[in-house]
Amino acid sequence: MMALRATKKTIIIASAVTVLLVGGGAAAAMVISGQQAQPRADASPSPEATPEPVVTEPPAVVPVTNVARASIDAWTLAGRGVVGTVLPEVGDAAQGAVSLRVDAPADDADIIAASAPVALAPSTDYTLSVSVRVLAEEKTETGVRLTAAGQTFTLPELDAEWETLEFPFTSAVDQAAASTFDVVLSGAVRGFGIDDVSITAVGSDNLVPNGSFEAVQTPAGIVNDSLVMTDESAVLAVSLAEGPVQWSATSTAGGEPITGEFGSTGPLSALPLTGVSQGHYTVAVNDSAGRQIQTDVAVIDADGFSVTQDGRFGVGAHVEKDPFIGTGSLAAAIGFAEVRNDISWERNEKVAGQYVWDENYGREFERMHANDVKLLGLVVYGNRLYGARKAPGNEAAIQAYGAYAKAVADRFDLVGLEVLNEFNHRENDTACGPAPACYVPIAQSVRDHVSTAYPDLPIVTGSTALYDSEWFAGFWQAGGMAVTDAASYHPYESWINRDADLIAGTVQQSYADMQQYAGETRPVWVTEMGFPTHYDGVSLLEQGQMMVRNQTLAFANGVEKYFWYDLVNDTPDPAAGEANFGLYENSPRADVVALAPKPGAFAQALMITQLRDKAFASDESDDTTTVEVFGSGDDETRIAWAKQGEVQRIFASDVPLTVTDMSGSTTSVAPEDGQVTLTLGASPVFISSEAKSE
Repeated sequence: MMALRATKKTIIIASAVTVLLVGGGAAAAMVISGQQAQPRADASPSPEATPEPVVTEPPAVVPVTNVARASIDAWTLAGRGVVGTVLPEVGDAAQGAVSLRVDAPADDADIIAASAPVALAPSTDYTLSVSVRVLAEEKTETGVRLTAAGQTFTLPELDAEWETLEFPFTSAVDQAAASTFDVVLSGAVRGFGIDDVSITAVGSDNLVPNGSFEAVQTPAGIVNDSLVMTDESAVLAVSLAEGPVQWSATSTAGGEPITGEFGSTGPLSALPLTGVSQGHYTVAVNDSAGRQIQTDVAVIDADGFSVTQDGRFGVGAHVEKDPFIGTGSLAAAIGFAEVRNDISWERNEKVAGQYVWDENYGREFERMHANDVKLLGLVVYGNRLYGARKAPGNEAAIQAYGAYAKAVADRFDLVGLEVLNEFNHRENDTACGPAPACYVPIAQSVRDHVSTAYPDLPIVTGSTALYDSEWFAGFWQAGGMAVTDAASYHPYESWINRDADLIAGTVQQSYADMQQYAGETRPVWVTEMGFPTHYDGVSLLEQGQMMVRNQTLAFANGVEKYFWYDLVNDTPDPAAGEANFGLYENSPRADVVALAPKPGAFAQALMITQLRDKAFASDESDDTTTVEVFGSGDDETRIAWAKQGEVQRIFASDVPLTVTDMSGSTTSVAPEDGQVTLTLGASPVFISSEAKSE
């Protein structure tokens, strides 16, 4: 097929493009509007062939768009536990101000993402017309098919430019009056957009209601589904009084505010954050009716409209609590690939041998799956059906606990099963107590019940409060290695001592203990660690700095996965010590539907984006600075800071180095005589090489 590039183009898909043949079917053909048949060339020989020029299409320009948490009149949209995102999109519609975005990172097929009713007559010629795109620079498979009247319409590869497709078709002789137009997923879908949908017969009106998606229902205010954005989604979706709107964005790191004005029209508009670069900001919006709104946002320079998830990074959650509604979306927005959550035994087995899953677990774990976020299931605690509440304490209880763990694996999309929580630390109401020898049979029961059916599902053991070297020594000596696929602990020594760098020695000791007492090692998962921002904690900015230092040294010393604690503040009380570990505020601000990200959320998304899945490579630290290298060759990223005060560090390089600080600000530093000198402080920086010019 000849490619014709234009800002918007029309492709006619001939009447027989039907995967499901109706009314006898027909042969398939695709016609591009305006394409002419070419005359046949002269067959006489040519002494020398003239090579045809190779035409390379420039990449499509990806527009800056975002989605709003709103419903669309006359359309049924898939629930958030079925498809990650099916929401109205603003910023660059094919027609009007609103289009529909579908983003479904989970590879689930045959799901109806969006549906609208249509009434068709039998044996009638119709034309389906749609404007479609994918938010990508290059042509890509959509992962979407369209259906109407029992017929299936296949989409070509698309990029970020809107294309209008026309599908002529004939309804069946027995066509029912009531039918639907459906957007159906064939697998994983990223950034699919659809707009200006119509089904018409000759001389008839559009049979698809609200085919341009302009009629929406949304509360007033800032209605972004997420306030963690990238440079390709730095837009506020707003529902404000019509007229001029003034806005400002002030960096949390300081500096003069960025200001702007735009005109609000219709029930849903796009407010572009023009001039707002990477960083964490407080945004203020004032509309023509006097409404004043303020919230925090995070903007990340990323390769796409969302932060790419990294399987090393996870986060703790409590989906049984209201502030954690939408955990899958909240975690994915920052770049977390996994969530650790309690799956309480007593909540789900209230009659022996019968598992009835708490609705919070079902709803939120399904939403996690829809966002391609895996679950580290923390199987806790005891169950009074079998005796003790804090932990299984007799043989029947231990076997029932293992059976429950198997039921959890049967039900949910897991990355691992973790055996109890802080067994070494919590009050224990069993006769055996918290000794490691009492824990081994419990872990063995999980292994016995789960591993035959799920041999590749890691059983994660330990989960100790702090790194308890004495407890782990006893565990390994008692045979713990045989029931362990990954060892976990919660190294809050770093928080207690306000020293993020302590984790390096903690991880080294944990591996040494394994080797000494078991003669072999298992991967380490840090399944809980954080720095709270309450009155006696760290500042909002320090939380992000200490997070990056702690995680960097964890990975540099052999940690395989790291789960930050916590995703959301547990309460709005800033003085509550256990409540302020989160990366999001506890509840939305006035006239805002999404939770505001704290600076720590920006720091986490920045680190994930800077690393881009690069593995730890080497340590270049010296007596005064820490420098850890991730990646290799021209794709190296260094994370560096000074151990005390400010220190100058020299890096060998014959190309400029790009330095990104914790505010998101990026500076290019040119080499002199093959060296780049940087001043490092307590706040980490990310250092990468700029590409050499040809």
